[in-house]
Amino acid sequence: MNVLVVDDNEIVADSLAFLLECYGHRAVVAYDGETALTLLRTGAFELTFLDEHLPGIKGSAVALSLKESPVHPGPFVVSMTGDADSQEGVVRLFDVCLQKPFSSEALMQVIENARRGSDARCLLAA
Repeated sequence: MNVLVVDDNEIVADSLAFLLECYGHRAVVAYDGETALTLLRTGAFELTFLDEHLPGIKGSAVALSLKESPVHPGPFVVSMTGDADSQEGVVRLFDVCLQKPFSSEALMQVIENARRGSDARCLLAA
């Protein structure tokens, strides 16, 4: 699965990308919302992990941009934040919201949900 990891904390982003690659996925990292939007416009990602508190453009603004100008096929979008209060009002923009720190089990469940969502989108398009 092609995955985009977006977090301004380089250690978090790089570590999550490394873990995803260990599970056999192709991971690309962005450290800000502008770069994430540029990469997402290519349509090359099936799954995107977005930190909410990014410099410049917040993760929810990136997700909103994807909703307003969809990329086909659109990625399964996961919010990840250490601030539970920041999720109020933006939950509808994401397929899943993960509270940091999250377990590897939670990560695997998100990947499985993304696979199912991707399969459903393929079936609908057929």
